[in-house]
Amino acid sequence: MDIFKTTAMNRYSKIIAIQLLLVFLALGSGCVYYNTFYLARKSFNEAESKRKESKGSRPVINKASYNKAIAKSGKVLEKYPNSKWYDDALYVNGISHYYTDNFNTAEKRFRELLIEFPEFEHIKEVRVYLAKTKLKLGDEVEAMILFEKMFKESEDEAIKGDVAMSLGEYYYENKDYEKSRSFFESIVDSLGEGNEKLIAQSYIADGYFTRFKFKDALNNYLKILELEPELDDKYKAIFRAGECSYFLNDIEQGTIYFQQLADESDYFDSLGQVKLQLALGHELDGDVLLAEGIYQEVAIESSGNAAGAAANYNLGLIYQLDYEDYKKAKSYYDKAKSRKADQSIYKDALQRSSDIGKLEQFLKRNVLDTSSTREDINNAAATQYLLAELYFFQLDKPDSAYQEFEYIIKNFPDSYLAPKALIAMATLKRDFYNDTLAFDSTLRIVLTDYIRSDYAPEAIDLLGLSGTAIDTGYARYYYHKAEKFVFDDNNIDSASYYFNLIADSFPESNLNVKARYSSIWINEEFANTGDSSIYYAYVDFVDSFPSTVYGKEADQKLLMQEGKIKKPVEQILDEQPYEEYADGNAADSGASPTTISPLDNQVTYQEDRNFTDPDGNTIRETKEGPIRKDREFRYPPSAYITNFYGILYFQVKINAFGELDDVLLMSPTESPELNKEAEETVKSMRFDTGWMEPEEYGTWFVFKYQIDRPEGIR
Repeated sequence: MDIFKTTAMNRYSKIIAIQLLLVFLALGSGCVYYNTFYLARKSFNEAESKRKESKGSRPVINKASYNKAIAKSGKVLEKYPNSKWYDDALYVNGISHYYTDNFNTAEKRFRELLIEFPEFEHIKEVRVYLAKTKLKLGDEVEAMILFEKMFKESEDEAIKGDVAMSLGEYYYENKDYEKSRSFFESIVDSLGEGNEKLIAQSYIADGYFTRFKFKDALNNYLKILELEPELDDKYKAIFRAGECSYFLNDIEQGTIYFQQLADESDYFDSLGQVKLQLALGHELDGDVLLAEGIYQEVAIESSGNAAGAAANYNLGLIYQLDYEDYKKAKSYYDKAKSRKADQSIYKDALQRSSDIGKLEQFLKRNVLDTSSTREDINNAAATQYLLAELYFFQLDKPDSAYQEFEYIIKNFPDSYLAPKALIAMATLKRDFYNDTLAFDSTLRIVLTDYIRSDYAPEAIDLLGLSGTAIDTGYARYYYHKAEKFVFDDNNIDSASYYFNLIADSFPESNLNVKARYSSIWINEEFANTGDSSIYYAYVDFVDSFPSTVYGKEADQKLLMQEGKIKKPVEQILDEQPYEEYADGNAADSGASPTTISPLDNQVTYQEDRNFTDPDGNTIRETKEGPIRKDREFRYPPSAYITNFYGILYFQVKINAFGELDDVLLMSPTESPELNKEAEETVKSMRFDTGWMEPEEYGTWFVFKYQIDRPEGIR
């Protein structure tokens, strides 16, 4: 054979082999990314099928399958950007991210599809998803523009239905129920199919129920039953139909709906809640005994869940309000305080149990005799006044409240609260008994018998006599005269006369201490002779009224002067910076009653001062924290420079209702603004009194309040 011919043939064979290899590699590579996309599409289709085929108002979102689709389609997007399945991979990846709540990534995928593949077969659906994603990301304006445009321009009913659902849900979530209804109705009437109609009809019914339009709500819940709903949606529709019937005062029809649920074995797990509604129907119909029997059944059968707690709570209400058996009512309320109970029932049961406990204590009337002091009389009257308020505000018993106010007038006519009780009686006569004549005559007793009391101005105002000749003779009247002499007339002598008049002649007035302080203050500000009389006047004032607001203010003035009574710890430590035992070892700082915290560098006073009340008694710390506060603490920006954080010690006086009658900040910071903010926050708190002994109502406790620094200054 010709050697040249053989060589040529060998070379030709190698070229063919290389080409075949390249083709094989190319085909292999294509197989790899096709196989990757195939797996992505398979997981995606599984998730979509479950979502679309799920019945009921809550679609099933199979996040595990969507996440698999994300992982596989993501590989196609990353490694094979030029493949013919790239647009499909974007679509799968974007929708999968949408249903796994990764809205930022979903938006990127949808935008890329719209820009790079405008002819993509599912491009209309992509536009809908982009608008939905915009809505989820809070870009409501752009989302609504896209939705409105698609709803008007699209001829594809499936797309239009999807848009209508999104628009309806958007307006529903923003409480524009009427506007949302028009979109949902379009789905029910023509644009939706099967489950979509059920979801839209549920929204329509719920929108009416939320707005208390119970007749319309009832009609629309019954329409749900015509759509052959699944068990859960059928249960909700019938349950709501029963509630609507009750609200429409059609008790008989309401009990028929609830009895229908009770008779169906499929709803056995919800039988407790259904029976509660049946019992309520009997209550509304006036058959309390039958209602009580059903509540007893539920309390036993559902003792471990929320229905059992609710049954005990309702039994408590029956025994309190219908039978007035407070002892038994309290036992049911205590059973209702289950950890399984709804939060609202738990709180109200706790409050009612506590109130009845207080009622039992208040009903133990104090026995007074000729040796009783003025303070004893005022305390006894205060207890009765609390009892009257308890009857009125907590137990809804205005008649009993009136009797307790009347008891104060008959038995403690000279007490501080007697005129206040008369005003309360007058208000009850007017507002609950429609007796305006008794209202007027009762208030006039205040003017004849208690014109010098702090409550006289309120009676005068209620009678419309402010500014008349009768509007005089009480402490506030003289205090205002004194203020006028100081600030309008610059007549310090006349102002001092009226301040001293209040101090001497109105010992029980709330303005007594303020008037005493003002008498010293005006002499300091306007007539200071330069001697030490003002200083010693403040010393006497602090010794007499240490726990009052003005006593603390006077104390601060003394701390600013030479020879002050109390020295802050910082000065004590400057004078005696280091204490040693005889053996030369440093004393344990924990043994010292005065410290400076190494964390916040805030000056604190001796620990025993924090635990000593204004009367010199040792007091204890609150056993539990507050159950409610009406305002949140806000760290004042002006206090940032102090960099304070840590515990502030307060002394709080807690009354029988858990409210704070008085608050003293024992460890103020360098920032007046921070101190004030902390005080206002603590004043808004309310405590559970279950841990207190009855004799501790109205006494002082130590409350430690934690202050945290804002994130920005940490």
